[in-house]
Amino acid sequence: MTSPKTPLLQVNSLTKDFVRRGISARRSTVFHALQNVSFELFERQTYALVGESGSGKSTTGKIICALEKPTSGSVVFADRNYVDDSPKLLRERIHGQIQMVFQDPFSALNPRKTIGDALVEALEIQGLGDSAKERRASATEMLERVGLPGWHMQRYPHQFSGGQLQRVNIARALVIRPKVLILDESVSALDVSIQAQVLNLLQDLKEEFSLSYLFITHDLSVVRFIADRVGVLRKGVLVEEGDAHSIFAHPSTEYTRDLLASVPIPDPQHSQLPRAHPQPPTPFQPQTN
Repeated sequence: MTSPKTPLLQVNSLTKDFVRRGISARRSTVFHALQNVSFELFERQTYALVGESGSGKSTTGKIICALEKPTSGSVVFADRNYVDDSPKLLRERIHGQIQMVFQDPFSALNPRKTIGDALVEALEIQGLGDSAKERRASATEMLERVGLPGWHMQRYPHQFSGGQLQRVNIARALVIRPKVLILDESVSALDVSIQAQVLNLLQDLKEEFSLSYLFITHDLSVVRFIADRVGVLRKGVLVEEGDAHSIFAHPSTEYTRDLLASVPIPDPQHSQLPRAHPQPPTPFQPQTN
């Protein structure tokens, strides 16, 4: 068993560059999506990765979930750097342990498959369950655990609300019993009241299944509720990191203070406009081939 002092997941000097070809074959532009990003995730911890749109949050999540390869750096899970593993090894060793829940719950599901088939398929891909009956029972149990009745197994995605579909996606991710769940803006598209329900559900599931979360979001009001530790990304650079209380009480960078100042508060009499801050160098860099 992993020691409480040993990270479950380590992200080390992660860099990701995207090359955009110009009209001339001899000239291209490099976009530095991530620049030397490092952090750790421990068992039963929620690590929130926050920042503006385009800061590199989702790219980080996709690399950790092995949906993208980094330009350089490593991601270590259970003492193994897996970024260069083959698809077969990733399926066997990583995809069963690290799962991702995306922002748009509808596009994450096949509209031609029932919810039950989607959950059962996840078990089949990982080779879990001794029979079709056992897999069906496991899928139904997990669907009920996220707050949806078992008879919903026969329904199709278009027959659900956005909040219900996100519960389905959470159930599909958890049915194979991973250790790490990456939540990429997974409540941002939901109404505020539904957000609260899903966040409470996630907190309960975290305790019940001993989960660790990487929570990717731009919404710091959500971070205050759910996070143990926070990393602040700006244009691909991790500019600040610390426990959630310290980040909110004593932010050390002007950028983090601006993010906090932009969080809506109930009383408009006390709202603040974000403070201006110096612009960092652009992540775009011309490159001549």
